Amino acid sequence: MPQINVINSWETNMKLMVATMFCLGIAGCQVAPPVVVQLPPADSCGAAGLSGYTGGPVTNLPATGTWGTLRVIRPGMMVTMDYSGARLNARVDAAGRIVTLTCG
Repeated sequence: MPQINVINSWETNMKLMVATMFCLGIAGCQVAPPVVVQLPPADSCGAAGLSGYTGGPVTNLPATGTWGTLRVIRPGMMVTMDYSGARLNARVDAAGRIVTLTCG
């Protein structure tokens, strides 16, 4: 039966440790590829076609349209940062008049 020699010297262990640390250090320097985010078209909800409503009361907006949901954003109101291309965002002033209409 063949004998297996186990090298157990301090020098060999140090060489293996240095080689391992070098390889891990090189691997840590790799640059990840950039993440590409595909956004829907800028006017996916039809906000551009509603520009005539800007300056008027938010209640004048049609109840239905090419958008899925309508989000009315009042001054100082906290909103989520999630993006939904089918959602129409209506930013209004304190009087309830539309300042901007955007998709998202």
